[in-house]
Amino acid sequence: MITAKVVNPFKALEHDGHMYKAGDTYPTEGYMADEERVYFLTGVHPEYKKIYLADVLINEQEETKEQALEFPKHTGKGYYELSNGTKVKGKEEAIEAENALKSGE
Repeated sequence: MITAKVVNPFKALEHDGHMYKAGDTYPTEGYMADEERVYFLTGVHPEYKKIYLADVLINEQEETKEQALEFPKHTGKGYYELSNGTKVKGKEEAIEAENALKSGE
């Protein structure tokens, strides 16, 4: 699990339009942080010339568990490949789809 400190306010469309204020923890309860999105928000925004997140923390225990899974495999730009060759956008969606494949649904 990835968390970070909000240093400049922003609206997260991927979190149902949640407004983050300076000092908040990203992501707010009930949401997951996408690694690529966190990377983007920790860099200087090309238009607004500011960063939005700092002090990124990764829960190593959870990351190690996820890395042990062979599928879904991250293929870049937010897409993941499932064990049947299908590509899915979004990490959580890919994990759910892979679990459904394994359970025969």
